[in-house]
Amino acid sequence: MKIENKDFWEKDTIIKTQEVLKQASDFEMFMFEKAKIRYQSKVDSIKIFGCGTGREIESIADFYQPSRIVASDISENMISKCQENLKLWNIDSITETVVGDATLYNKENGAFDLVTILNSMLTYVPLRKNRLTIFKNSFQILKPKATLIGTVHNQVGSPAKTYYFKLRNLFSFILGERTGNRNTGFNGFKVPGYYYNKKGLIKDLKVSGFENIEVYSLEEYYKLHNAVYNRKTGYNNLIFIATKP
Repeated sequence: MKIENKDFWEKDTIIKTQEVLKQASDFEMFMFEKAKIRYQSKVDSIKIFGCGTGREIESIADFYQPSRIVASDISENMISKCQENLKLWNIDSITETVVGDATLYNKENGAFDLVTILNSMLTYVPLRKNRLTIFKNSFQILKPKATLIGTVHNQVGSPAKTYYFKLRNLFSFILGERTGNRNTGFNGFKVPGYYYNKKGLIKDLKVSGFENIEVYSLEEYYKLHNAVYNRKTGYNNLIFIATKP
C-alpha cells in the first residue's frame, strides 16, 4: 500500500519498529566524537531533526551533557512516544519537543552547537528542493564552526538496489535530480523516497554552505575500524559530517 510520509510515521505498527533500539550506534558515536573535536568548545545546545521516538537522544545527552536539546519530528504520535521516553530517561527537563516539518524550521539563527539529521530522515524527503531547504535551515541555525551530522540511504548496497540505481544513473541525462528516487518503507507500506550517492550528497552539502565535508558508507566506516561490513545484506547507509564556516 502506497501512502504519504507523514501518514506512514503516524502508524502504531511503524512506531513500534522504532522502539527496538534505545541507544546510538557505534557509527553515530563516531560522528558525535567528530563533531565534538571539530567544534573545540562545549556542545551545549543541540537541534535534532527527525527524532522519532527519541532513540538517540539519551546517548546524545549522555555524551555531550548539554543544557538544551530541541527535538522535532513530523509525526505527532512519534513525538508523543518520544515524550514518554524522555521522562523515563530523566532528560525531559532539558529537551523541548516540536511537531513540525523540518523545511519550516527556520526561525532561529546561530542558536545551536550541533544539528543532527539521523535515522535516515532525508530518505523520506523525495524532492531535492526540500532536502536542500533542510540543509540550509540546518546551516542557518548553527553557530559558526559548529557541525551537522547525519545519515542517508545509499544507492550502493544490496545487489538489487545497486543495480537498480546503476540503471537509473545511465538515464540521468533524462531523469536529472530524480535519479535517486525510489519507493521505500516497510511493514507492507510504500512511501516515496530518495537514495543518495556520495557525490550527490557532497554537492548538496556544499550548495547549502557547508565545508570540511566527510562522507563514508558503512562499508567504508567499518573498514576504517578494521571490521567487516557486508553491504550485500546491510543498508550500507552514508554517514556525513559537515561544518559551518
